[in-house]
Amino acid sequence: MEIEDYVLLENGKPVLGKENGLTAFMFENNLRKIPFQQFIAEKYNLGNYVDVSYDVTVEGYRFKVFLYENAEVEKYFNTSQFMVTMNETEPNIKGSTAKFIALSVINNTNEDCLAEGSLFQQIAIKYLKSLKDEYYSL
Repeated sequence: MEIEDYVLLENGKPVLGKENGLTAFMFENNLRKIPFQQFIAEKYNLGNYVDVSYDVTVEGYRFKVFLYENAEVEKYFNTSQFMVTMNETEPNIKGSTAKFIALSVINNTNEDCLAEGSLFQQIAIKYLKSLKDEYYSL
């Protein structure tokens, strides 16, 4: 199955006080771009590229965004069902060789903002889609 824009996948990273893991927003990595972790760290002045999470305010709401490391993407999700469309030769790869990028979003009460039925789902998706498009346009 090809990921045309993004997919939402359930049962990602666990969150305190919740039975199920977080829903993740996943899209295909563009190997010709800088690593997504670097993009996020520079955009939000995080200072490191490891275990990336950050706070952001979108439409007046405060959220915490978690970026999955490549090993976590493989641990929580079966990516073998998704087709990679942006294959690159070694000389063209500028950043990470990760095939997919996944992010999850919670609010201040640890609510999974990407979960089906969340009042924040459309706000979170709109923000993440915009972030993905900004990254692709580098």
